[in-house]
Amino acid sequence: MKSILIPDSGPLFSLAAGDLLGLLAHFRVAITDVVKEESIDPGGLPGASVEAGRIFQFYIAHSATIEIRPTQIGDLLAKQRQQNPKASLPNDAGELSIQSLLIELRATKDPAVVLFEDGWFLRNALFLPPTCSLISTEAFLLNAQKLKLIPSAEEARSAISQLRPTAHREAKTIRRGTER
Repeated sequence: MKSILIPDSGPLFSLAAGDLLGLLAHFRVAITDVVKEESIDPGGLPGASVEAGRIFQFYIAHSATIEIRPTQIGDLLAKQRQQNPKASLPNDAGELSIQSLLIELRATKDPAVVLFEDGWFLRNALFLPPTCSLISTEAFLLNAQKLKLIPSAEEARSAISQLRPTAHREAKTIRRGTER
């Protein structure tokens, strides 16, 4: 069974900054409802950043193949907004929505790979299902180079740093049980 690639918002913005979102078209991609709200939806608004605009356009072009997955966190936020329409997303909402999706996928035994930049995933790796692997944006770029999807991970990092100079560069792939 092919793994589902679940990107968090940070990697989406980094790939957009480097004009590298096309890499995602090589994978089965699922985005949580909350990550969609954080990363795709802002691109359709006036005054959106370059990255947000690129993410939005990529989603429009590939919406038939990108799964938007509802989560318990997204459902709770929607209910909260019924009471307070101006409620903003809490910190770590995207990460928590991904964790919620991973718990659901554990029941189906679908393997998943989370594409991340936020240390939250490293700090909480112990609580993620055994069917989940974590890969940093840095490692994703190195693997894309090995697969000949991009000519150079270093050139990709350089392109990303033009718009996102502080993008997280954790260079490890963490697999359940290999590092804590």
